[in-house]
Amino acid sequence: MQYKILNTTHTKASFFNTGLFCVLLLLTLLSSQSFAGSAESHKKSSTLRPFVATYMITAMGLEGINVTNSLSISKKSQAYQFKSYSMPIGLLAFKKDETRDEQSEGLFINGTIQPQKYTFLQIRNNKTRRDVELKFDWLHNAVSNNHKHKKNKWTMPIPAQTIDKLSYQLALMLKLAHDPKRSFGFHIADGGKLKEYYFEILGEERVYTSLGSYKAVKIQHKRYKKGKMITLWCAPELEYLPVKIIQEETGKPTFVSTLISYQEGMTHNE
Repeated sequence: MQYKILNTTHTKASFFNTGLFCVLLLLTLLSSQSFAGSAESHKKSSTLRPFVATYMITAMGLEGINVTNSLSISKKSQAYQFKSYSMPIGLLAFKKDETRDEQSEGLFINGTIQPQKYTFLQIRNNKTRRDVELKFDWLHNAVSNNHKHKKNKWTMPIPAQTIDKLSYQLALMLKLAHDPKRSFGFHIADGGKLKEYYFEILGEERVYTSLGSYKAVKIQHKRYKKGKMITLWCAPELEYLPVKIIQEETGKPTFVSTLISYQEGMTHNE
């Protein structure tokens, strides 16, 4: 497959690179009566099943980024480790040699997520661009930020149930399974700032992927940045895992993330 769009102008390549970062955050994303019925019929549990899910990100119909998210869970302690690894493919891999490795570690507590540590490593052309570590101190309701690549550290207060920008995907899945409301939000610790992610349930739609079709809950993700809209389709049969995500932003290409591979993983006995 040719990737002419990535090589035509510098502007189009810049659009792809800028929008990609936001799309990856989501990955590492009804009418009230019909959705409530779906949630009620879905088997509820205080945790999620371990899984490995791979997505393909496209822009203007051209493939560019492969993202793999994996969740492992300790059977005894209910501790989780959620990983997201992304890399360019095809001609984009020659144009932009970059990988991103995100990880979130924490606990499932009463159907919610309590992160303990979050890390983000971005490597471009064999050089570290970003190397960040967040540690959550729930005794003092604070999070410490360590930007290793900048040799910069600081601590900020956080409200209860604050999560990181990767584990919010797990929190979203649990929220839809346990407490489906028309609209809801999460506090996110990100870049030394406390951000709020808002979601609104729009309805149910059937989504078609290379793995087959899924009945999905359609959700709109309201970003703090004007002119940006993110829509997610989450499948109840996969514990509300996003099977499709579309990011639209004024003046930039539309990015589409689609599930291309899924398998249930293993629960650790430790």
